[in-house]
Amino acid sequence: MPELYKFLMEHWALYHNLEYDSGENKNPRLIFYNEKDEEVKIVPVKKMKADEICELLDSLGFYKKSQKGEDIPEEFKNFPLHAQRDEL
Repeated sequence: MPELYKFLMEHWALYHNLEYDSGENKNPRLIFYNEKDEEVKIVPVKKMKADEICELLDSLGFYKKSQKGEDIPEEFKNFPLHAQRDEL
């Protein structure tokens, strides 16, 4: 899974409100939760390229910093998505 590794090393830290679990899962996936911590969408990422993962997160409105350490604008601190979370 070199593409997932590339995403984790080069892009993950730039996105806001993402968590990573380094468990021994052979089927890595993105899991999206609503404000009640209920799973609303699961996307397998094992076969995705790093750029495809970034495009997905961007399309869902996750804030992406231009560089590590950049401050997050107030409007993105608690709500990373453009759409209502229930609409995922």
